[in-house]
Amino acid sequence: MNNLINIFFLFLTLTTSGFSQKPTGVWDAFAFGAKGDGKTMDTKTIQTAIDQCHAAGGGKVYLHNGTFLSGTIYLKSNVTLYLEAGATLLGSANVADYPITPSKYPTYGGDLVTDKMFIYAEEAHNISIAGRGTIDGRGDDFNGPYLSPSFSGRPRILHFRNCENVQVRDVTLRNSGSWVQFYQSCRNMVIDGITVDSRENKDIEKSRHADAKGRNTDGMDLVDCQVVRVSNCFITSGDDGICLKSLSPNESCRDITITNCIVSTNASGIKIGTETSGAFEDITVQNCTVFDTRVDAISIMTVDGARIERINISNISVRNVKGTAIFLRLGARNRTYRKNAKAATGILKDILIENVQGTRIGGYGCSITGIPGFLVENITLKQIRLRFDGSNKPLLSDDDTRKPVPIAPPAVNHTVPEKIDAYPRGEMFGRLPAYGFYIRHGKNISLDNIALDYADDENRSAIVADDVDTLEIIGLKAKPSPNVSEVVQLKNVRNSPNLPKSN
Repeated sequence: MNNLINIFFLFLTLTTSGFSQKPTGVWDAFAFGAKGDGKTMDTKTIQTAIDQCHAAGGGKVYLHNGTFLSGTIYLKSNVTLYLEAGATLLGSANVADYPITPSKYPTYGGDLVTDKMFIYAEEAHNISIAGRGTIDGRGDDFNGPYLSPSFSGRPRILHFRNCENVQVRDVTLRNSGSWVQFYQSCRNMVIDGITVDSRENKDIEKSRHADAKGRNTDGMDLVDCQVVRVSNCFITSGDDGICLKSLSPNESCRDITITNCIVSTNASGIKIGTETSGAFEDITVQNCTVFDTRVDAISIMTVDGARIERINISNISVRNVKGTAIFLRLGARNRTYRKNAKAATGILKDILIENVQGTRIGGYGCSITGIPGFLVENITLKQIRLRFDGSNKPLLSDDDTRKPVPIAPPAVNHTVPEKIDAYPRGEMFGRLPAYGFYIRHGKNISLDNIALDYADDENRSAIVADDVDTLEIIGLKAKPSPNVSEVVQLKNVRNSPNLPKSN
């Protein structure tokens, strides 16, 4: 009899301790008391489901048939947060529902905390977010300084730190208060088939903040992450679309592929930089489209001491880019993001960009530039076809907190300033002396089968090179300007026997 009583009480304990379902591997949020009505806070019920799923060894936390209002949720190892089609995880409009949390890992500024995150994970493994549902960050309800996401009162949607075996699939991430996705020091990640819809000021033909204050809503930030596969994503964002960064001199972005993505942004489309402390190597970007983008379509830069090498970019289509199509920059801003850190000397080399076609590209001109004494090296551009607006079409200036660029045509900078420590972006030099490519402080630069054209009047050469050791130009097809006698201008170009002697 005593044994029967013990078995009865054990059964009663299991069925009343929060496991309101059999251990099928699926933890339904409704079974834990979630209302899903978009009005009642479901934070605790969702978190309880995650905690118990994790404690049981893992499984799926299931959101379906409702709108689940929540503050910060902490994702844990072996848990998949699954949003069924039609379900919405809706962020709270109360900034107090996104608490400051101590962390083992430093933030952007080096502090050991995290703040204002909708979904957060640290040192978790085998975590996933999946399904055809929507995660809505409620970004329109938050205010804060544009350039300071941390402690600004603007929550990010996803922030994962030092996590391994991460998958984010199929979901829609919309209306973030700040960076939409921020993955820091993570390894073995798959981001596939997601939609990012977080673009304030959607009309690219207006000034950048014409209708609403900007919120620095990067579509995807990969920070010191390794072994990452990003594919089949559609990203429209208020700031950079897909951006790789490094905040630690001892870490790196490495072994990353980005493929079959469509990007449209109010800043740059596909970007390596600008936060560039560690290394970037063995990165491939292919089969992507960038359109209706305000700054650069493709940009690769090191300005804080990073080493960037073995970058392969191919099969990119570009349309209506107000800045420029291709921007490569080695500078020396030398910002540090870790306490007591020192910036190293940057390296930018072994870059291959091929099969890029673009039209309706702003009149700045593309650029490949180092700084005196520090050259960009081994840069190959192959099979590039670009059509620019022309130098007499007014440039659309940027109206955020950075200094606006000159916009009055022709306003060409024939003497290009070095701007060694400046924030890097394609418009940083103003209207360059070349409508196609301006190359300075480089070594082993190859332009192979480049076709350059322009729509309106143009009063610049197609290519200008200055201080370049070994420049190769093969199969150039460039529309000449009636106002300039030289299609290609060379100054202090050395060891290039197939080119005319430079000035």
